[in-house]
Amino acid sequence: MRKQIRYKITLDKNGLNDYEASVVSYVFESKSPQDALRRIDAVYERCEKIGKRIPYNSKLFLEALAISAEADIGNV
Repeated sequence: MRKQIRYKITLDKNGLNDYEASVVSYVFESKSPQDALRRIDAVYERCEKIGKRIPYNSKLFLEALAISAEADIGNV
């Protein structure tokens, strides 16, 4: 059976509008599931540090991406 890369599918089919995607744009450059998790943490830390609010749909996307990345890491 072919291994699916869930986090890539989540990145490609994000459903975010331009503003929501711009807030979390750093995670779109992920090269691996581990990198995606690191970048998710970095986005939360950066937004908290500068006091920027993360839109609701962007938060949902980050949670879905984290779940997908963790599932991919578990299947390695």
